[in-house]
Amino acid sequence: MAQGDDRPVATRRRGRPVNSDSAETRNRILRAARQVVNERGYQAATFQAIAVAAGLSRPTLHYYFASREEIYQSLVVEAGAVVAELVATARRPATLGAQFSALVQAVRQADSRDRSQVAFIVSARLECTRNPELRAYSSTWLHDCLVTLVTAARARGELSESTEVAPVADMLQALVLGVVFYAGFVDDADDMSLITAQLDLVVSRGLCPEGQNWPTRGDTMADTPSAVGGRQ
Repeated sequence: MAQGDDRPVATRRRGRPVNSDSAETRNRILRAARQVVNERGYQAATFQAIAVAAGLSRPTLHYYFASREEIYQSLVVEAGAVVAELVATARRPATLGAQFSALVQAVRQADSRDRSQVAFIVSARLECTRNPELRAYSSTWLHDCLVTLVTAARARGELSESTEVAPVADMLQALVLGVVFYAGFVDDADDMSLITAQLDLVVSRGLCPEGQNWPTRGDTMADTPSAVGGRQ
């Protein structure tokens, strides 16, 4: 994904209305485009496919966007804002374990608000490897954040001085992206609660700490996204 402030957002073309109806139509197009990309990939996200998914005409799409790349750029900017929120949340706690836990919980919360946004974080990473023209939209925000957190943890003595930062950051990123994938494409709210609770144990105590029981569905039910609100 591209950082939202790294690439200029296409300027509004002359004559495009600026009002609530116009904003809602634009958002409707973006939601439909995100759905198509998540389900079928960027190459399938033609103006015709997006128009059908949005229930709009192709001329309406052209009125708001000059090309599908412009639509994709807007999706990346939106996703970049979600990633920025995740990164900001991860930086707040004082220890690496708590930071990772906060990051995973933030993914769950973002998923409960809009599953398609979380799914697009994974889709965008895949599409920039499949389509060379999209590589300019790739981002290292998440990895850079994890490198910073791991480096700080080593400096605080949470990790040994001999710890290599890059492999640990890569491993944590793989775990986070796995959670993002599961949340965006697979999850049941109860399953996510169990998974994130177990991840907390993995990071803080190891996979099978002696004498530690794995969390049960009853232990985590009260904290599931479904208990605090529906998903879009």
